Amino acid sequence: MTLSVNISHIYASPEHHYFTRKKFDVGKAKTFEHEEVYLEPNKGIKNDRFEFSTYPLTFMSEEVMKDVFSTLDLPYKPQLFRRNIVISGINLNQLIGKTFEIGGLVFEGTEHCSPCTWMNAVMKKGAYALMSGRGGLRVQVIKAGTLKTGTNTLITQENFELLDPKEAKKRPRIP
Repeated sequence: MTLSVNISHIYASPEHHYFTRKKFDVGKAKTFEHEEVYLEPNKGIKNDRFEFSTYPLTFMSEEVMKDVFSTLDLPYKPQLFRRNIVISGINLNQLIGKTFEIGGLVFEGTEHCSPCTWMNAVMKKGAYALMSGRGGLRVQVIKAGTLKTGTNTLITQENFELLDPKEAKKRPRIP
């Protein structure tokens, strides 16, 4: 499957806002925006707080971000989500467990990136609930390269019917 996607923002922050803080202390760590970043296998963005963690990168749907801000009647500030790569044109939940390529880099979608209640503190009460099932995608870098903002081609060997990018991940039914 080949799909046109847009990467509108790439963010990194050297410090945590959520971990190591008291509940609802939003912190003052700066978030830096990049036009392009060089990514290496099993690493995140250089100088990002998750650079060497188990899941070093998070992708977030721009469609979901805009829906959350619109529903909460807030101005659009995507950096508040603290996700690394803001992308539009794909439902990220469909990439869980899949390998995909963007701009020559190869990624593996490892799991859904669940939101935390901290989202209510940094935005407004209700943000956490609105993100449930659509908090983003944790990924591993498999093949290195430079990722740039702008229109890109996403390639995956998987074929699937495309879902609305704003659709939430459904919990499986347990018998």
